[in-house]
Amino acid sequence: MFFSDPNRAYTILGVYHVTRSERFDRMEKGRGYTSLGFRLRGGSRFLTQSGTQNADSGSIVYIPRGVSYRRRTDGEEELIILHLSCHGEDDTELSFFDRADAKELFLQLLSAWEFGKAERYNRCMSLLYRIFETLECEEAFSRPQPPSAIRAGVEHLWKHYRDPALTIPHLASLSHVSEVYFRRLYYATYGESPWQTVLNLRFSYACECLRSGYYTIQETAANAGFSDIKHFRTAFTKRFGISPTQYARQSGC
Repeated sequence: MFFSDPNRAYTILGVYHVTRSERFDRMEKGRGYTSLGFRLRGGSRFLTQSGTQNADSGSIVYIPRGVSYRRRTDGEEELIILHLSCHGEDDTELSFFDRADAKELFLQLLSAWEFGKAERYNRCMSLLYRIFETLECEEAFSRPQPPSAIRAGVEHLWKHYRDPALTIPHLASLSHVSEVYFRRLYYATYGESPWQTVLNLRFSYACECLRSGYYTIQETAANAGFSDIKHFRTAFTKRFGISPTQYARQSGC
């Protein structure tokens, strides 16, 4: 999923408060930027190659760069829309989420973009990745149950992802299967490699530690399973666009 891909880097191009009252049905040609929108009220129907999806009040829609679709609405829409540049994006489909609880984050992001002149960009990037965290948590709760053949290894991963000694060969051995088979079946089930899951969980935990204000950067890295503080700083900055120190500061810690 786009929000958990460690090889992507996002740049915010603009944040807009949009209201629409007209009814229309039109084809939206692939645009030169990625968009992420939250519907404050109203709704639209999106028609893509893979089917039809409704986006109502409280929903989030992610539209990759260059992807065309048809949108139908009866009017009276109010949205907060982010235009993004994404390095490493290869999506060909729209993504939809029902997350009314993300409303406050989008409102904060809009306010920071419109009124926070000097440091608005870092603040907005921090809020963007907090939105991604919210979506990542949703994905974790809806994660399919592991196939019986690799259940032991997968459950060990979920319980011990913060263990610096954790390895994929060990997870495979717990399931009594080969590493190749473990990786293949895991990817077929979850759409990402087991190590990507480990990193996603570790970064999510690290963000929680940083927001709490109770841990130093070194303690956060160790708590999340990163044995090398320099590697943690570099990987965190690459993933979130800001350093761990900046993230903690902008989270009010």
